[in-house]
Amino acid sequence: MLALDDITVLSLESGVSAPLCTRMLGDFGAEVIKVERPDVGDVNRHWDSAVYGDSSAHVWVDRNKLSIELDLKSDDGSKIFSELAAEADIVVQNYAPGVVERLGVDYDSVSEINENVIYLNISGYGRTGPYSDRKAYDLVMQGESGAILLNGSPDEPAKIPISICDINAATYGTIATLLSLFHRERTGNGDEIDVTMFGGMLSWMGYFPHKYWHNDELPERMGTRHHLITPYGPYETADDQYVNFAILSEAHWKEFCVDIIDRPALLTDDRFETNEDRIDNRDVLESTIESVIESEPRDHWADLLSESSIPWGDVNELDDVLDHPQTEHLDLVKELETDDGPVPYVDNPISFGDLETTTDRMPDLGEHTNDILEAIGYTSEQIDELHAKDVV
Repeated sequence: MLALDDITVLSLESGVSAPLCTRMLGDFGAEVIKVERPDVGDVNRHWDSAVYGDSSAHVWVDRNKLSIELDLKSDDGSKIFSELAAEADIVVQNYAPGVVERLGVDYDSVSEINENVIYLNISGYGRTGPYSDRKAYDLVMQGESGAILLNGSPDEPAKIPISICDINAATYGTIATLLSLFHRERTGNGDEIDVTMFGGMLSWMGYFPHKYWHNDELPERMGTRHHLITPYGPYETADDQYVNFAILSEAHWKEFCVDIIDRPALLTDDRFETNEDRIDNRDVLESTIESVIESEPRDHWADLLSESSIPWGDVNELDDVLDHPQTEHLDLVKELETDDGPVPYVDNPISFGDLETTTDRMPDLGEHTNDILEAIGYTSEQIDELHAKDVV
């Protein structure tokens, strides 16, 4: 059983945030119709050609979808969109500011023909306010939301290499859409939803705003260390590997000093009595621990930590993660069969008891145009005419 069986999503999407949101809805069983510009398609199709000529981003975010090429600027294209929107449960859009209003495909327009529609807007800053007219991309939003100056080493800030702002917005968008479906089931009412990358990233700042509000403290860049806890992070070993551990409590601290690094004298040192003391004297403590850890190989520390209650792990490259024994156990990497050959992919990580998820390959540009038009009543002659006019 699929949770979103019989739910139709119509998506005006580009890049990552909205496409990833609708892909997740598709994973849960929704029929997702991806509206794309004729002959061009989503920009994410063109970023590289890593997967049999297809973009790796397209393969990541566009599975479980139908693709229709549609010129929304044309009268015929606008009419077709309205016919699709009238039957949709959900409309998703992340176009640049003002575009859906100019095209007449915004919530106000759609709700006139489908009063129970759930309409999700994903944007950088929202549709109102002083920054509402700004375009937003992941890198821009990492900077604007404070993420870049939080990340990196003390000497140099760094961009988070994954599309964290897009993923944030996609996740909140998915949650909001599912909640609105639940609300509609109870009340019969649709809704318009706004999810912003800016607001989403601010909500992920965690405890940092509280440190600022109450201590007037701005976070320093810590590299792989933790602002609130030490020892915490990866430490280099004698064989040029790393061991990664987190001392989260006084019990862990005692166990670490006695059973792991064999430095019980640290427990009676006033500079390290509490976690706050250890933070205040971080430089001295970190230097001591680094010198101890780098004196033995990774396996030495792994054996000791495995017998302890201290959370620990390795620091892996991507290929190590893809071949990880837990990856295999959780059945996270699967394969899609395509006309070009098998395409491995990382599956939806949610595991249900009775519910299932589904996976179908990513669509070619406009692959389902004719089928979608036939389903809403267009004849083959009408479809040929639309192709001739470059509407589809």
